[in-house]
Amino acid sequence: MKIRQATASDADEIARIINAAFEIEREFRRGERTSPSEVLTSMSRNHEIFLVAEEGDRLTGAVEVRVDGDAGYFGMLAVDASVRRGGIGRALVEAAEAHCRSAGCSIMTMSTGENRTELIPYYEKMGYRVTAVEPSTNPAFKYPIRVVNMEKPL
Repeated sequence: MKIRQATASDADEIARIINAAFEIEREFRRGERTSPSEVLTSMSRNHEIFLVAEEGDRLTGAVEVRVDGDAGYFGMLAVDASVRRGGIGRALVEAAEAHCRSAGCSIMTMSTGENRTELIPYYEKMGYRVTAVEPSTNPAFKYPIRVVNMEKPL
């Protein structure tokens, strides 16, 4: 497996992997999690990239990474269902942390919906700790949910 920075030609596949992984959120989310055009827009912003996991010529995972001053952020971590539980998610998070550390970040942040109870222990095993739980104002949700903010020193 190789992890690399995504290019514009990866946008369709990144959106496919993320939307498939976030299908579990259909119960409380309206529509798809992202789209190829949203991925491209994110890639065009300063200090924002996607990292992808690649096996041969096939993308198997993706994560959005942002740098904001001394804080890094990762989101939309997704791994293709056929290769989950093989360490790709952890490798992508570690690569996101390394990217942010090299950009001068001293802390890594992320957030998840409180409804995704399986994810909080997953991130805690990687050293993340809950810093706040707050109501979401995102109109993408069908009903009010709470967002769990987590962080880890780099």
